[in-house]
Amino acid sequence: MAALPANTRQIIVVTGERIGSSSGRLALYNLDSERWIEVMNVTANFGKKGLVDGEKRHEGGLQTPTGIWTIGSFLFGLHPTPPVGTTMPYRQITASSYWSSERDSTHNTWVERHVAGEHLIDADPQYEYAFNTGYNSPPNGIVFGRGAAIFIHCFEPPDNRLGKYTQGCIAISREDMAKLFIQLDPARNPLCAIGTLQRGSSTSIWAY
Repeated sequence: MAALPANTRQIIVVTGERIGSSSGRLALYNLDSERWIEVMNVTANFGKKGLVDGEKRHEGGLQTPTGIWTIGSFLFGLHPTPPVGTTMPYRQITASSYWSSERDSTHNTWVERHVAGEHLIDADPQYEYAFNTGYNSPPNGIVFGRGAAIFIHCFEPPDNRLGKYTQGCIAISREDMAKLFIQLDPARNPLCAIGTLQRGSSTSIWAY
């Protein structure tokens, strides 16, 4: 993996076997004493149509983008408070909470008013615990048309129209999400990296 920013000491690594893989793993690593230590490694489900090059993704394609980004600055969920031990800032979803897909300054951000985009409270139980991967959203670069609301969240419910798969997000179990909330440390400036296990391509996890 390429050199990370000097202030990054935590990274979420999401991997699938290849482009098109719709399931894989989510791992969390902390940099301690100049060594990356794995502190979590769990099963994850992706978009129904699997992994795709994040620079070629199109909105609505049911694909999970590859790439590396600074994660969102806060966690969110349906509960008044996060799991005990959480240190990242936390927001509770309200009936007015939307994730904007407007083509303006609100694009791919949380908005407390009705806008075009995702009504967050409707995603129950998925958004019991959730956060933004950082894909195509501030402080990372934005390209209209590549999609919004690529989150890490809880598994899809049994009646999900896509089965266990998502519309492009990464889903892990509720229990693992609660553990991840507690492990994420804003002082470590966490990043999220999504890639394939196949070496030698721009979408390989080793290419970042």
